[in-house]
Amino acid sequence: MGTEPNVYSPKWFEFFHTDTEEARTNQEALFVATCAPLPEFRKILDVCCGLGRHARALSALGYSVIGVDRDADIIAQARKRCGGPDYVIADIRDYKPDPGAFDVVVVMSQSFGYFDAEVNRDVLRRFANSLRKGGHVILDLWNPDFFAAHQSERDLKTPRGIVRENKSIKGDRLFVDLKYPGGQREQFEWQLFTPAQMTELARSVGLALLVSCTDFDIKMVPSPAHPRIQFVLERKL
Repeated sequence: MGTEPNVYSPKWFEFFHTDTEEARTNQEALFVATCAPLPEFRKILDVCCGLGRHARALSALGYSVIGVDRDADIIAQARKRCGGPDYVIADIRDYKPDPGAFDVVVVMSQSFGYFDAEVNRDVLRRFANSLRKGGHVILDLWNPDFFAAHQSERDLKTPRGIVRENKSIKGDRLFVDLKYPGGQREQFEWQLFTPAQMTELARSVGLALLVSCTDFDIKMVPSPAHPRIQFVLERKL
């Protein structure tokens, strides 16, 4: 029996988040630092922060970081790991920081686009409102051109066993079904964005697209060969 989509279970964290390599986290944090360098950019909101791996890495680089996630158990675990950040338990659809409270909003690991197009726009508008003028939103998302060509089932080998994954594209949305050892299933779906679509969405909420790239390298142009795409947006007004 399926579960509500886009609710990350303890099983997901066990299989996909617990053993993330430190080198990967450091690369992603350094990308943020390149796009939003100190001291001009200091106050960071890490959205859907999970166990806080980016929040801790960015804090270690000298940023002041607040991580927000709706999962109270995961936030409790993040707090136990310490490392400098502060954490807030909140659904991003309800979270309302003071206007201009942050220099940067970071959304890593495809944690944007969960909702319908109207709500996704409202969420991005909330990000924009939380930034001071000239602040940046940094999004790490799935690349729609890659997944349009890679719709299939496959076995994902993890240290905790094999997970059966099925990915499919319908319109501008990616659907993912995971089946864990033992039969538990988990489902996710996201609205995906090309650079042109993100440019238009950003403009509609007062942001401008500065960078679209891949592999956390601002010099690498997105292509259908790469599954991830990063966008850097700037608040103009």
